[in-house]
Amino acid sequence: MTTSYDSSLRVWNLQSGKQIGIDWEYGVSRIALSPDGQKVVGGGLTGGLKLWDTNTSTVIAEWTGHTEYVASVCWSQDGGRVMSGCRDGTARVWNMESGKAILAIETGLSKVEAVIYSPDMTMIGTGGESSEHLKEFIKIWDAKTGKLIANPKGHAEEVYCLAWTADGSTLISGSFDDSIRTWNTTTWQQIRVLTGHTNPVPPVAPT
Repeated sequence: MTTSYDSSLRVWNLQSGKQIGIDWEYGVSRIALSPDGQKVVGGGLTGGLKLWDTNTSTVIAEWTGHTEYVASVCWSQDGGRVMSGCRDGTARVWNMESGKAILAIETGLSKVEAVIYSPDMTMIGTGGESSEHLKEFIKIWDAKTGKLIANPKGHAEEVYCLAWTADGSTLISGSFDDSIRTWNTTTWQQIRVLTGHTNPVPPVAPT
């Protein structure tokens, strides 16, 4: 399943490389598949989110609340919640049963470009654009209360992406400053800086 800057959402057969059916939707540019593969959530330019049933290719829910471009979406590991990050500076957590936002975090970032749950679902990570004098491009929140836990500092510019290692011990961030940094999630101290890229780093993934 893919989405694109042309705002289409498409499903492909991996063996043949051919598209399955027609484009699902126009207007989404960020998607995330549920852990069980039965649903996909998408956000985009309008600030709204849509939820699809992957078996029927139909929209089963629409959520509103953000006011600008939704730059990131992700699922909790148990599939019970969806988190969204928006360029209005907020992150929201949505309950799958009620379809309502159960947590709205005013992050203090001018734009939220990345959101992620910790593997144990106790913490939320947000990354994005900050004021030049603060340089707080990453913030970590309590997943239940929305209270700030930490704001690891080190990047010089906007953070585009976040990834957590499976054991929860390390957070990885990629930035507009061309660097990748790793963070100890107990102390929130920087572990190392990875350099070599000569352009911004939009996606990172641990192996």
